[in-house]
Amino acid sequence: MKIIPTPLIAVSFLLCQAIASQEASTTLLIYDTLSKPYSFVNEVAPIKLILTAFDTRVETRVDSSVTPADLQKADFIVLAGISGFPKMTPEVLKNLEISRKPIMAVGAAACFAFDKPGSIAKSSTAVEKGKVRYRGRGWTLRLDPFYSVSLQGLQTLAEATTPSGVRPLAWSLGKRFGFATLPGEPPLSMIFSDVLLDFYGVNQSAKPSMVFVVEDFNPSCNLTSLRRLSDYFFHKKTPFVVTTQMKKVPPGVEIAPRDEFLDALRYAQAHGARIFLRGGNGDDRSEIFRNEGIRIEGSENTPSAPSGLEIGSSFLQRIPSEAPVAFSSAVPLRLDAGGWLLPPNARGGMDGPANTDLLKTIRDISAFRGGLAVVVIPAWMRFQDMLSAIEVARSANLDVVDPVTQFPIPST
Repeated sequence: MKIIPTPLIAVSFLLCQAIASQEASTTLLIYDTLSKPYSFVNEVAPIKLILTAFDTRVETRVDSSVTPADLQKADFIVLAGISGFPKMTPEVLKNLEISRKPIMAVGAAACFAFDKPGSIAKSSTAVEKGKVRYRGRGWTLRLDPFYSVSLQGLQTLAEATTPSGVRPLAWSLGKRFGFATLPGEPPLSMIFSDVLLDFYGVNQSAKPSMVFVVEDFNPSCNLTSLRRLSDYFFHKKTPFVVTTQMKKVPPGVEIAPRDEFLDALRYAQAHGARIFLRGGNGDDRSEIFRNEGIRIEGSENTPSAPSGLEIGSSFLQRIPSEAPVAFSSAVPLRLDAGGWLLPPNARGGMDGPANTDLLKTIRDISAFRGGLAVVVIPAWMRFQDMLSAIEVARSANLDVVDPVTQFPIPST
């Protein structure tokens, strides 16, 4: 678990293909206000979080503080209108209008990527059930706000069917890009992340793929189930991860003998499992397993891990004084000091509806370039239920990858 005080998320890269806008580039994020009228929800935070997943330094400026020098130093410019078009000085606006740098215009600023330069924002509408289409997938979403523009003359990247007809959700016009709403929540945040690949000119050719994670194997779990699951993955020549711990066993639960528990982990490892330590990857805890011949090759839910290979979520505080919330990603993320954060974005369940949702989630993730479905199977489930969820996930026909080889940790 990675709690990030300043937001960092969304698109990254797969199979070690770096997302690099330009070497040592700078992205200037200009915004008018943090929240929409009558709202406390921070709408700038997810935009910044998505941007910082690229190989670019992000500088943030409120509209009234932007100077011509800021524009000059930037390689890329993101113009975000949260409650209205950013109010810049006439000199800054003029410089922005004649700039040949790539500009991404979001929300109330989207008209900057469509109308004659200098236009103010058009009025927005709230679309209750907009049908969004992107790269062959569709979602029915509430779009609030939504700034409707004509399809004429634009290269439409994503579209939305509204009561007024089909309208662009994301588009490009030369070096200007528009996004007609605010990308605060998935799947809009995921679509925005993917469109930024085009904005930054990134050639992302990695195919969507999948990782299987058997989550929280501990001494209260059924040891035979893990052995049977290990046999299944070995027979299918399918890599998988087991996250484990020897603490936090629920009171009153029968505990497996220590040697038998460790034998089950060794058996899984011998059949291709990558063992990750749940809740921490410190040398003191890892040493316990290493002394038993078990390699710890990553971690799960490690608080504030600066580097390494981790399965966990980034957390984002959208509302002041409220607890941070997990921010979903369809792609692996970069940790601050190097290494990878693999978001647990698809979860298996014990019944038909849960697995129907699982398959839909995986197919949605497969729409995004470099998408990675991290399929979590709780270790406490019955073997047959685990197997059913895995087979449903496999029916999506994505390549299953070994995260240890596909996401190597940079040497220090």
